[in-house]
Amino acid sequence: DPQSIPKAVVSTQSTGIKFFTEIENEHTEKGGPISSWEPFLDLLNRPDEFIVNQSCLILSKVVSTGTLRLDAKNLEWFINWQVAQLLQSKTYLHTILASQQLMLRVPEYRAPFYNSTCLDKMLNLLSTRISFQLQYQMVFCLWMLSFKSSHCFKLLDFIKPTAEILRQAMKEKVIRIIMQLYRNLLTNSAAPRKAAELMIQGKVHVAVNQLVEKNWKDEDIKEDVEHVKGVLDEMLQDMSTFDSYLAEVKSGKLEWSPLHTNPAFWRENAQKLNQNDHEVLRMIRILLKDEQDPTTLAVCAHDVGEYVRHYPVGKYNVEKLGLKERVVCLLENDDPKVKSAALLALQKLMLNNWEFMAKTNA
Repeated sequence: DPQSIPKAVVSTQSTGIKFFTEIENEHTEKGGPISSWEPFLDLLNRPDEFIVNQSCLILSKVVSTGTLRLDAKNLEWFINWQVAQLLQSKTYLHTILASQQLMLRVPEYRAPFYNSTCLDKMLNLLSTRISFQLQYQMVFCLWMLSFKSSHCFKLLDFIKPTAEILRQAMKEKVIRIIMQLYRNLLTNSAAPRKAAELMIQGKVHVAVNQLVEKNWKDEDIKEDVEHVKGVLDEMLQDMSTFDSYLAEVKSGKLEWSPLHTNPAFWRENAQKLNQNDHEVLRMIRILLKDEQDPTTLAVCAHDVGEYVRHYPVGKYNVEKLGLKERVVCLLENDDPKVKSAALLALQKLMLNNWEFMAKTNA
C-alpha cells in the first residue's frame, strides 16, 4: 500500500535511498536486473492525487539523489508527465516543482528538461500571481539550467517576469535565487550583452541599486547583487543616451527622469523616434492603449508633446499612427496628473499646428 510507505523512504536521507539501492543490487546479483523505481511510474496513473504526488516525489528523489538513474525513454515520459501536471495540478504544484528541483541537480537530466515544453509552461506561470514559494521553486529550476551556456538562450525570456518579481520581492530567498540566475546569465550565457540589455529594459539596475544598500546576513547575496550591479553599470555607460531611452520604452514602465524632461535630449534625439519605421512611436502608442500605470501614461503623453515640439513635421506621424487619438482619450483618465500631461501634449500639438499655419500664410 503506497500510503504506508515508511517516512525513511520518502525522505532524502541516505537511509531512504539506500533502501532502493539494496533492492536493485540484490536482484541484479541473482541474475535478473530489476528496477526498484519502476513501480512508482505506474502509480503516477492512479486517480488518487495524494498517491500520485507522493509517488512523483519519491521517484524523483530515488533517481536523482542516489546512484540510480532513469533511462532515456522513461525520463522523457516522466518529464512530459510533469509538464502536464504543471497545467492541471493546483493543490500539488509545489510537489511537482520540488521533484523538478531534485532532478535538475543531475546534469544528464537537464538537456531533456530544457528541450521539453516545460519552460514554456513555467514562463506562463511566472507571469501570473503565484506564491513566493512557487516563484522560488521555478527560478531555482531555471538557475540549475543556467550553468550551461547552451541552456541560457530560452532563459532570456524569463528576465522580464523575474525582474517584475524582484521589484516586489520581500523574501530573501527569492531575491537570492533571482540574483544567482542573473549572475549566471551575465557570465555563462552565450549572449551576455543581450541578457544585460534585457535586464536594463526590465529596470533590474534600479532594483539592484536599492538592494546593494541593504545589510545582508548572507554574504552570497551581497556578492551576487554587487556583481550584477557592476555588469549593468558598465553596460549603461556603454549605451548612448538614446539607447537608454529606447531600453526604458521597451521595458513598458516609464518614469520622470532627465531622459524625458531634459530639452537637450529632445533637441538631439527627437528625429530618432522615426527610426525603424517609427518603432518607438509605435511602442508608445501601445503603452497609451494598454498601460494602466499613471506615471507611464503621463510620461508617454509628455514624450508625444516633446516629439512634435522639437520635430514639427512629426505631427503628421502622431496623427497617422493614432497617437493623438490615444492622448485625447487620456483626458478622461481618473488621475489628474495623467489628464494634465495629456492636455499639455495636445497644447504643444496645436501650437505646432498654429505656428506651421502662420509660417505658411506669411
